[in-house]
Amino acid sequence: MIEGEYKLQKGVKRKIRFLKDELTSMQTLLVKLADKEERLDEQVKDWRNKVRELSYDIEDCIDLFIHKMSKGDHAATNLVKKTSRKIKKIWSRHKIANLIEELESRLQEESDRRMRYKFDELATLFTEAKRLVGTDGPREKIIEWLKEDDGFGRQLKVVSIVGFGGLGKTTLASKVYEKIKGQFDCSCFVPVSRNPNVAKILADMLKELGSCVDPSDDERQLINKLRAFLQDKRYFVIVDDIWSTEAWKLVKSALPENNLNSRIIATTRIINVATSCCSSLKGYVHNIQPLSNEHSQKLFFKRYRSLLAGKSNIDQWEKVHNSTSSTFSHQGMRDILLLSYYDLPHHLKTCLLYLSMYPEDYRIGREELIWRWIAEGFVTEVKGQTADQVAENYFNELVNRSLILPVRIRYDGWVHACRMHDMVLELIISLSAEENFASIVEGQQSYNGGDNKIRRLSVQSKHLGDEVMQEIMDKWSQVRSISFYGCEEQGIPHLHKLHSLRVLVFHYSNCLGNQHIKYIGSIFQLKFLSIHSLHITELPEDIGDLHHLQTLDISDSGITKLPKSIGRLQRLLRLLVDNRVELPNEIGDLQALQELTPTWNLSIKLMEALRRLPKLKKVGMHLTAKERVGHDTGRYKEALKSSLAALGKHGLQSLYIFNCEFMEEELMDILCRIVPCLQKLIVDGHSITQLPEQMASLVNLTYLSLRVARIKHEDLCILGDIPALVFSSLHVLHTPDERLTIGSQQFRCLQEFVFHNYGYRGGLEMLFLQDAMPELRRLHLYFAAQEKESKMGFEFCFEHLASLEHINVNISHYGATRSRVEAAEAAVRNAVSIHPGRPTLHLCVLGDTITISSEWTGTSCLNCVMCSTRT
Repeated sequence: MIEGEYKLQKGVKRKIRFLKDELTSMQTLLVKLADKEERLDEQVKDWRNKVRELSYDIEDCIDLFIHKMSKGDHAATNLVKKTSRKIKKIWSRHKIANLIEELESRLQEESDRRMRYKFDELATLFTEAKRLVGTDGPREKIIEWLKEDDGFGRQLKVVSIVGFGGLGKTTLASKVYEKIKGQFDCSCFVPVSRNPNVAKILADMLKELGSCVDPSDDERQLINKLRAFLQDKRYFVIVDDIWSTEAWKLVKSALPENNLNSRIIATTRIINVATSCCSSLKGYVHNIQPLSNEHSQKLFFKRYRSLLAGKSNIDQWEKVHNSTSSTFSHQGMRDILLLSYYDLPHHLKTCLLYLSMYPEDYRIGREELIWRWIAEGFVTEVKGQTADQVAENYFNELVNRSLILPVRIRYDGWVHACRMHDMVLELIISLSAEENFASIVEGQQSYNGGDNKIRRLSVQSKHLGDEVMQEIMDKWSQVRSISFYGCEEQGIPHLHKLHSLRVLVFHYSNCLGNQHIKYIGSIFQLKFLSIHSLHITELPEDIGDLHHLQTLDISDSGITKLPKSIGRLQRLLRLLVDNRVELPNEIGDLQALQELTPTWNLSIKLMEALRRLPKLKKVGMHLTAKERVGHDTGRYKEALKSSLAALGKHGLQSLYIFNCEFMEEELMDILCRIVPCLQKLIVDGHSITQLPEQMASLVNLTYLSLRVARIKHEDLCILGDIPALVFSSLHVLHTPDERLTIGSQQFRCLQEFVFHNYGYRGGLEMLFLQDAMPELRRLHLYFAAQEKESKMGFEFCFEHLASLEHINVNISHYGATRSRVEAAEAAVRNAVSIHPGRPTLHLCVLGDTITISSEWTGTSCLNCVMCSTRT
């Protein structure tokens, strides 16, 4: 507004410049305080919270002003001449001038308050758990690995123990240390901590190892002395609580690789650090797990019995009970977790606090989370990266620091979703309440947010009373994010008045119908809208007024048709719908659109509209059935080809095509020629019987899922030549009538392979030759055991899959005799048993719960993760 074409009054320009400068200063201050959060006392925290609230109000004021300035500009004939008149009208009408004066007054108040009081910074104290139960198994596992002769001679070996704070990493390392340190010439236990004094650490190492220390030595001299002292000794060193790769590199530089069977154990909360410790040496990363219920109970009673020892009467017991009520609360664990929280950079603290918006044990989708972060403005710009790439780095960092638990880790380490550990969730809910970051409403409780305005609201209650809702609505005029989870109460009005709202989520909530989003277009700042409610069946025409909307997710709603105004959403990046939703032709006007999920019966006009989307990177096409295309088959084919060519020219990366029955035989050949940048390809082609040799030209393809009629040996050879393929899934409708052999030098990068045979003719013969699939870690096979009309037996060879870790096998026993099923099982188990790497085997026999032959009665596998999630 200051630097643009607007001819503002001098007073108005001064006020806007003042607000801009104040916001910049506030941001700098809040970042500085966030980086020192563990040392802030209550006075400073209270003042900081007031400054943060004030910054919110200033930003809301600016947003409202810009919106009012921009509204109706498209109809203006001479913007420069009419600006002054508009400013006066807006100022009078909306009292923004008075609002700015109020903000100026509040700013002066906070400045004066800072000068009146002297704020001290107090260090945060925390207590580490001293003893744990349930560590004997992991201890013996680590000791066995440290002792194991694995062909690496007398090379230095490292174990990294990783996990979030309080799980017992130090205790486990100590138990290993105490048991085997006597087998070494010298040993030491080195605590590193979050802000290490490297010179002191090195000096302490020298002392504990038994060498002399000169107080005047600097870091370089200490490193040289340590290397010289250890060069001819078999040493054992524990490096405890490492927080950065830089700290590890400094300590490691003092530990020579002297080929004397020396050993190092490092403990850390951060996965990247654990990996770094093992990267240049023979290493093993041990992910420490929480205690089981049995061991937790054992630890609880062990602690209580020790406290009760020597106390003989009930009064003393009650005194113990009262004094330990807080001890056995989460305070000790909270202090430990706080250390991990304080170590986060300020932007990750904000992103972690945002997870308090989700209910307990909720499965938080990765994509949803990172785009909500973006909508909230938490993601900073990084040159050369898109906002979602930066946000994915944030997500990965929180996983690496063990602050969020990954759910469904893909073959390449990509995490589909996450959950919060109960203790971490409790911590961030508490911190969010302290900082008025988010307000959580559960049950039918009254809202207890005091006089604070609600900035973010998560309603996690099925039945919320009218009084509670009214109390909330009185304070939510400047709310930025609202999430409803499982709500059934009727009557949550006035959503259209929330002018500061950025994120709006209805997940499985029956509280809102079409009337509640009737004027949703007036929420002019809205960037993320997710509707997972069957009670909302249509979007209003004014949805097109949401000019800032980036994500529209209606994939699990009752909506079956989008209004034509959707074409006005020029900032929309992601449109997520299910295959029942009818798209208007105006979809081609969405010039910023990057992702479009599959929709049913893609018409010729819609196909032609897709070619007008230059930034589309992910698209699903559920093509019209052959009988519905009728005489327009030729035109439909040409529309599909031209759209694919246009999208391919613009760099289409991910493509899903379903129901391509009238051109399946030529489709794969077309894709190879005109969509060269594909990274992910899913094709559901029921009548494809042969794959084109040109598939090897898809040099960027890493993910391939095909449903085909038949598969032959030569088809596997073609797929095996795709150079970058990391994941491949083949779904075959008819049982192969020949042995399938994966030759050497094929599928060089493949890490996960799924072969699913839907044919009722039983039998499968699949051999993997020497040097085939050298990187394969996971193998999934699904086939039938039925012998009727089958010429195939059961033959498998897995032993040459050098990197194989897991094998999942599902055998359908429908129509099969017991002996036939047992033969299939035996063939699989024998092939796995001779594999030198001893991969884990998950084998399920699937079928009906009734007798399906005279010799076999079976039941479905109810607990098989693979069976319930794979399609």
